[in-house]
Amino acid sequence: MSIRVLVAEDEPKVQKFIRAGLEQSGMTIDCVDSLEGVEQHLSTQSYDVLVLDRLLKAYDSLYSIPKLRKQSVQPKIIILSALSEVEDRVAGLDYGADDYLSKPFHVSELVARIRTLARRAEAGKEINRDSILKVGDLKIRLDTQEVFIGTVQVNLTAKEFKILTLLARHPQKIFSKAELLDRIWGINFDPESNVVEVAMTRLRSKMTIENQRPLIHTKRGGGYWLGQSDMTT
Repeated sequence: MSIRVLVAEDEPKVQKFIRAGLEQSGMTIDCVDSLEGVEQHLSTQSYDVLVLDRLLKAYDSLYSIPKLRKQSVQPKIIILSALSEVEDRVAGLDYGADDYLSKPFHVSELVARIRTLARRAEAGKEINRDSILKVGDLKIRLDTQEVFIGTVQVNLTAKEFKILTLLARHPQKIFSKAELLDRIWGINFDPESNVVEVAMTRLRSKMTIENQRPLIHTKRGGGYWLGQSDMTT
């Protein structure tokens, strides 16, 4: 498939380097050097992936991601940044980015990551956005991203909604920590990271409703799953 990419980078040499590498890989590229340019292009054109430099005109572009996510057509977002500590990568993903690549990088790795995100975006287009997922008393509106347990509405972050939707699409299936890191955060398994545990603790807390049986369960040494059974091991 033809992949359309919007590159937001304010360093001319880096922008030129990225454009050349992606175009050589057969991708269609537009480049901007500001968040205003990003918003303008996303409001008028459709892209599969947005390559977003973390610092644009001295502004941390992570803070713009929630606003960009409100666009009618939402590309997958990969952050480029010289900030490469674990907490920096986690922050990027928590703000809603789909991937995070530290500078300096090989353009071949950027190409591979863009292709992976583009495949996920294509798969997402096949989902009926008007459908409703139901598991027991749980109801998930995919079009409005609303979640209900019985008659109680549960307010989730974008990342929590993504986790819950994944579990609800595969009730009773156990997802390991490594699988969740790959499918939700888009990063390789890091045994030192507790990002999954923290996210699942918060999600389960929000999903705990008085007089309702728990829906999210932990299999010791295995992972997490969603279903009506109250048996955990």
